[in-house]
Amino acid sequence: MKKLVLPLLALLVLTNCAGNDSASEDTPKASTAKTKTSNTKKAKAAAANPSGFKLDFIKSIPGSIDGCGEFFTYDTCKLTEEKYIFLSDMGDMAIIRIKGKDITLKKNTRESKQLNAISSVEVYYAVGYKVVLRKKEVKVADEFYEYSGTLQITGKKIKTTFKVRGEGGC
Repeated sequence: MKKLVLPLLALLVLTNCAGNDSASEDTPKASTAKTKTSNTKKAKAAAANPSGFKLDFIKSIPGSIDGCGEFFTYDTCKLTEEKYIFLSDMGDMAIIRIKGKDITLKKNTRESKQLNAISSVEVYYAVGYKVVLRKKEVKVADEFYEYSGTLQITGKKIKTTFKVRGEGGC
């Protein structure tokens, strides 16, 4: 029975989105089963992101991304929660949020490329940061797209990659 409970708890933890907007979510638990789950969650997060670095959620969509846009979040989050970590105007501009500050990125059209009909690599720069978005269209309906992919961030003290999912359209 214990062999069945622990994997189910681990699966439950992996499917939940651990947002970094509220500190109250990380309160210590009394039960040993929950403590093991918490330790498993931390170990898996450390394996996926060895630096421990996470992007902050962008609080609201800025006016500069009006009309067409792409919105990405961690692959562990549901898109319906609207907790985005990367926003793009589907043109030359994108935004990420690090340590409470919005970082405006500019697309490098020379390094960005369409790999095939459904996959592309987009490269963005800001002072001190390089962001590479690798995305693949998962679902298309009219002018609405769903994506899966990775978001790689490189900076002076940062080099990490996140699995992401997103949506976009006009």
